[in-house]
Amino acid sequence: MTHRRMAHGDFFGALRKSVAGGGFCVELRIATLPPEAVAEHSHDEAHFILPLDEGYRSLADRAGSGRGGPVRAGGLIYNPPGTTHQDCFDVAGGRFLSVSTPVSAAIGGELPVLLDDAVSTEAVRRLVGGCIRFEPGDELALEDRALAMVAVAGQRGAGRTGGTPDWLETARDMIADLACRQGLEVRGIAAAVGVHPVHLARTYRQCFGISPGDAIRRRRADIAMSALAQGRRPIEAAHAAGYADQSHMTREHGRIYGVSPTTSAAALA
Repeated sequence: MTHRRMAHGDFFGALRKSVAGGGFCVELRIATLPPEAVAEHSHDEAHFILPLDEGYRSLADRAGSGRGGPVRAGGLIYNPPGTTHQDCFDVAGGRFLSVSTPVSAAIGGELPVLLDDAVSTEAVRRLVGGCIRFEPGDELALEDRALAMVAVAGQRGAGRTGGTPDWLETARDMIADLACRQGLEVRGIAAAVGVHPVHLARTYRQCFGISPGDAIRRRRADIAMSALAQGRRPIEAAHAAGYADQSHMTREHGRIYGVSPTTSAAALA
């Protein structure tokens, strides 16, 4: 399989919607190829990828095979210009948001990274909603949110100066794995990793720029978004994501993505 050089805004997958502003191209796509059919490729410009479904693999997490390690739904990936990779979903049908940057964008870093700081991850979720409901005149808002990601793309989290403790990484993994469990509380996670809830909350915010409670709410919203995109009814998506009821999911979805669950489902179906 030969190397493929991708043009600005060009990605593997069926295009659902494409909008632009300030030189940024923001697109919602559905992966149509199985992993074995995804050619080794590169992009001349830097770009971001936000998988909206589970099962994505990226060189930003190198723990896996030659295709990279797994990235959960909602994990924001930054690929510098010229990155050669074969990032893909384990199976066809996964949905993702892509953000192609202007040629002139000044972004630091030479290796793909997973961005988990509060600024960029909040901005990209708002970009999903902004892309879905985009209307003429929204270009400035789209550019503003995209620039928020660019500002921190060369970092592995706002304010983080070194590695994180093993217990904190365990706590983060527990949030990702257990967020959909109804009744999940921060104190339960703290007890499981052997620290006081106040110490967990303080350290989590210092390292990741977000509270453990907000991390749980964000993960639930990502799970619900994936379920809705797969055609599950809103009440089913709410139950799968661990919400108390459908109205709870609707409030949280709007707060995090800036658009209603039904609007998201229609745009990503």
